[in-house]
Amino acid sequence: MATTAERYDSLLRWVEDDGGCLNPSVEIYHDETTKGSFRVRESCSVGVNEVIVTLPLSKSLSYLNAISDHPDFTPSPNLGTPCRENGAYFPSDFLKETPPHVIGRFFLIQEYLLGPESRWWPYIRTLPQPEHMSGILPTMWPSDDIEFLRGTNAFTAVQDIKSTLKKEYKQAMKLLPQSYHLEYARPLYHWAYSIFTSRSFRPSLIIPAEISSNLPCEPDDFSVLLPMYDIGNHSPLAKIAWTTDEQARICTLRSRQTYSAGEQVFNNYGMKTNAELLLGYGFILPELEALHNDYIHIKTRADPEAGDLAATHIVSLRPMAHRSSFVGRSKLLSADSLCCLPCFSHVQDTLVAALYESITRGGDETNDISLNKIMSGDIEGEILEKIVNSLGAKLSIDLEDINENEPEYEAANRNQELAIRYREQCRKVLENVLRSLLAGNG
Repeated sequence: MATTAERYDSLLRWVEDDGGCLNPSVEIYHDETTKGSFRVRESCSVGVNEVIVTLPLSKSLSYLNAISDHPDFTPSPNLGTPCRENGAYFPSDFLKETPPHVIGRFFLIQEYLLGPESRWWPYIRTLPQPEHMSGILPTMWPSDDIEFLRGTNAFTAVQDIKSTLKKEYKQAMKLLPQSYHLEYARPLYHWAYSIFTSRSFRPSLIIPAEISSNLPCEPDDFSVLLPMYDIGNHSPLAKIAWTTDEQARICTLRSRQTYSAGEQVFNNYGMKTNAELLLGYGFILPELEALHNDYIHIKTRADPEAGDLAATHIVSLRPMAHRSSFVGRSKLLSADSLCCLPCFSHVQDTLVAALYESITRGGDETNDISLNKIMSGDIEGEILEKIVNSLGAKLSIDLEDINENEPEYEAANRNQELAIRYREQCRKVLENVLRSLLAGNG
């Protein structure tokens, strides 16, 4: 059996076969803490604007590969991938009636089942394998481990994801002949979901416009796996650039900062909170003085006329104006919201605005008032009090849910330890925000 280092070496050679490369000053490093990661070699360094990874799009894996050169899909999207030798397309009804993101997962299963015969095998063999998925994402955790999240928003999200996966798989299998049912088992679908969720990229950031404009779906209705590109671990502070040469059909990961010998070279997955990182990647970032990533997501009732305000909003462990609330500030609708009442200092401005609109709807008050006036308290005192009370009531219920659902026994494994850390940070966020609400409006 090949070692981890040998598998990564094979992956690199496979990428190089089509013109890709890894910066010679960077190595693929593996340990129990970071798993696979990029690290600067001894006696080397990485400068600003240096390329870390160059990847031919022919090596990518997604929904596009399932329909590439298919007779029922013209013009056929092709990223330079050779025509399949065995002609093993999924049935046309399945491809036309199944959501693209689900098809992409089934295509990954298909290639996994082909084993060494798959042209993506050098990549697939470096991925976490199906038998090892119970320690990756909370959705795949054993039920005893998931229980440690009970009372948090992540617990509810896990139940919703499980329900969605069950429906997706059931509907997809109805469109596949009986001959598929034995091999394309539900655990493999869960594995493929986990791989795409934790490692994929948005097509709109990668796929050339020429191809995107001719797709039978919206560009971001599915996601794309980028071998070797996906090895870089996440830091919200990492300065990177993703670019695509549309003519050469090559995508590039470039560093916008310097790294010294022995340092890990990071990618940046975007401004994601710990809740998003936990559910999508299976880890959270620790609370530090210089950076925290602890936020609670709050949903407001959808309103067709509310536009962007019908989305999910966040409240923060520390004031949005604190230098460590990096992710929180990125989600503010206006930078002017940093100058706000103390009671709103931990709250995303869109949440305050959504509550204002909800409270004043149908009344004599105008909804044309500026966001700055709402955040600074330049509104009627009664409305301000209702906003604070409404937010306080919601957060108090959330805190009570956490306190009432304390695990019955101590953490016994990594999943449970991670869940304990997450729920403790959720508790701190709620306590801090409630404390700030009590600071009043002056």
